[in-house]
Amino acid sequence: MNVAFLNENTLGHTSYLPRFAEELLRRPELGVTPRVLDALPLPPHLRRLGDTSIRGLRKFGLDFHGTRWRVAASRHLREQLDDLRRREPVDALVVNTQSMGLALGGLRPELPVFVALDATFQQLARSAWFAPNAPSRWLQPLTLRGLLRRERALFARTTKFLPWSEPVADSLRRDYAVRPERISVLPPSLTPPMGREDRPPNARPQLLFLGGDFFRKGGPLLRECHERFFADRCDLHLVTQSDIPSGPGVFVHRGVKAGSEAWQRRWREADVFVFPSRLETFGIVLLEALAFEVPVVASDAGAARSILGEGRFGKLLPALTPEALKQALEEVLANPAQARERAQAGREQFERNFDLATNTAKLAGWLLAAQKRA
Repeated sequence: MNVAFLNENTLGHTSYLPRFAEELLRRPELGVTPRVLDALPLPPHLRRLGDTSIRGLRKFGLDFHGTRWRVAASRHLREQLDDLRRREPVDALVVNTQSMGLALGGLRPELPVFVALDATFQQLARSAWFAPNAPSRWLQPLTLRGLLRRERALFARTTKFLPWSEPVADSLRRDYAVRPERISVLPPSLTPPMGREDRPPNARPQLLFLGGDFFRKGGPLLRECHERFFADRCDLHLVTQSDIPSGPGVFVHRGVKAGSEAWQRRWREADVFVFPSRLETFGIVLLEALAFEVPVVASDAGAARSILGEGRFGKLLPALTPEALKQALEEVLANPAQARERAQAGREQFERNFDLATNTAKLAGWLLAAQKRA
């Protein structure tokens, strides 16, 4: 069975579909051959539509940049899909996210279409993603009208929905009246690493932050907290793509690729992973923390509450302030045995719900069943 994977290769979406595709290629007995198509970079004829913005209007959403980028990226994927289908048969599509499926109109109705998504547009409309300020919130019904219309057209064509988390599944049922039997949660999934190694008992504790966008992921809050309360006793390691300076007890790691030796070293040496993100839809990095059995302190953003089991597998911050973060870190550092218990329970949660081999087999089963019905 040939399946086209239409991939939104931006930010945390980059590795979602490719991990499943790599596992399917490694396990041909599952009966699914993936063909990964990436949305970016945009080709020259779509770059002006997707990449340009109008000075003075973007902050209000009135240049429709978000809509235009999504339309351009989905057109690029549709062009690649049409070219692929001219060369070989395609039995089904898996699209991540719905933004990448906006140009799928006109496909033959019997072709199964699976849509994975970390948030519905209705969820994003209730957050600051689409409207970060008061004027843009006031104008939001106008600026989102076309995008919501395209989303509903795609959803009407969708064979099966693959939300990343239960809150997204709930939005599909509540906001879009999608029948429960058309929904199966398929979270981001990883191959579990080996268990943690004990660090020397006299080593300075290491606080770890990973986030491509240092500012949106709450990096400034963490750095302020470290400078005020922990600089004399903890090292802070920041893995980010943002151009920020190092400092006393602060180590900045740029260009570190997920899965690399340098990346694994940061996880294995970390005593606490801190993720005070202000705006999130899921938080894949929290899965990595669970997999490496690193104690977690995180904001209650995106799917953090679900991933961390309502706080059973990590501490959820009651507020995004230096004082609240200080208190949470103090509790973790002062009670290492309790922190280890939480981390070990988190690893068990990871193995139950986020194991790549298990979830890839589920995806293959759903695809094969849809092919039989088509």
